Parts: sequence; C-alpha cells; structure tokens
Amino acid sequence: MANLEATLDVKLLNRSVNGTTPTVVGELFYQHAKNILRQLEEAQIAIRIESQTPSGRVAIGFPTSTSRIVAASLLERLHERYPLIQLELVEASSGELAGLVASDRLAMAITMNARLDKRVTIEPLLQEELFVVLAPSPNLPARLDVKTLSELPLLLPTYPNSVRVITERLFVECHLSFNVIAETSAVEILILAVERGLGATVLPFAAFALAQQHGRVVGIPMKGKPLVRELSLSLSTTAARSPAVQCVRNVLLDVIKEEIWANRWLGVELIEVT
Repeated sequence: MANLEATLDVKLLNRSVNGTTPTVVGELFYQHAKNILRQLEEAQIAIRIESQTPSGRVAIGFPTSTSRIVAASLLERLHERYPLIQLELVEASSGELAGLVASDRLAMAITMNARLDKRVTIEPLLQEELFVVLAPSPNLPARLDVKTLSELPLLLPTYPNSVRVITERLFVECHLSFNVIAETSAVEILILAVERGLGATVLPFAAFALAQQHGRVVGIPMKGKPLVRELSLSLSTTAARSPAVQCVRNVLLDVIKEEIWANRWLGVELIEVT
C-alpha cells in the first residue's frame, strides 16, 4: 500500500494504533478500483460468451472461379454452425483481393501466388491445375500438348489474371507464338464463347465445372507437366484476432476439404490445411 501511495503521490489510508481507515482520496480510489474490477469481469464474461457463440459481420473475398465451387457451401455450413455470424461475400481479382485484405476492408480472401505483407497472414491452401476448355466434340484428345494449344484461337482472362500470366509464360518458355482473339475478366463470357466454338480458353476446374456438367464445354488437361497455380488464404492480421473470423476460416477449410474429397473439385491438391 505504501508503494501505491508513493506512485500516486497521495495518502490513501489514515493509520493509527486503533487500525486504518481510508482517506477521502482513498475512498475515491477504492470506488474506481471496484469499477475497474467489475468491468474486467464483464469483459471476461463477454469474451467467454463470444467464443462460445460468435457473432458479427465477416467479409471474405473470392476469385470468381473459386467462389463458384465453395461460396454456397460455405454459406450453408456457416449458417448451420454459427447462425449469428453474418457473412459478406466479395468477388474480385486476386490482386484486388490481396489489397482489400491488407487494408482491412476484408477479413480474409482466397488469393493466388500471394506475396508477403506484414499486414497479412498467408496460409498456403492448395495447388490448382489449369485445363484447356473446348466445345464438346467426339474427336477431342485425352490431353493437349502446348504446341496444339498455341495454334488454337484463344480467349483468355484479362491480364494480370494468374491464369493469363501462367498460360503466356508457358508459350514464352516453349518459344511459341500464340493467337489471342479476345480477352475478358468475365468467366461466363469465356465459357459462352467457347461453347459457341469461337476458340479455346484456359481455366481451373472450379470455373467451368457446372458448364461441363451440363455438357456445354469440356476441360482437357495439358500433356506433360500440368499447368498449376497456388491458392492461399490471406488473413488480415488485425481481423484474425476475432473469434468470428476464426470460425469462418475453420468452416471454409472444412468446405474446401469436403469439395475435394467428394470429387466435386477436380485438379487440386491440398498443400497444408491446419
């Protein structure tokens, strides 16, 4: 108590042979101390309740192709497990999503070939194979070599989309010229153009899975070494402290594994999911 009085530079207790009694300042300090302890207890209770029944709004971003295969399942699973969490889903390019996470406008996002950033925690998720997508035909090969691909009229995602970068890099490494007749950031336009026989495109399975299921297009793997890109989960370092954000992260990882193990997401290989 003497140390506390020295720190505050006030007298908190009146001391005598008959005992001690608080001074006016001591009584005031006691009331403030009780309030602080009560607030601490209330905070502990609130944190305990939140960790058991997390709530709040969590914003998560997806590239368009990935959202097609995991977004609906994520909404369904999250509603079942954590009905008090409100999810906001954002679709954008991988580069845009990385910036939104770094600026705390998104709590997390699935990104491609993520770069290190002290504002973001990056968790590698999986390797995703890219396929050549063509209109259905009885004479399609089981695999397509890069030279044949370079000779096709190509409709590709707009640069700097990761699929576009990887595809062009392959042609450059093989010293092949290629013919891009159109480009767009809209996956559905690419699929529609391919379906009408205007050319071929390159996409991950998630982007054309439904169209292939309906017989609109066919995805063919590359001959030899497959074309792949790396998907990561980028988490805002600040937002990651939230119990609700951690719950969404865990459910998302469960959904990704479910889709892969059920063979609904082909051409992917898990890297590290903890």
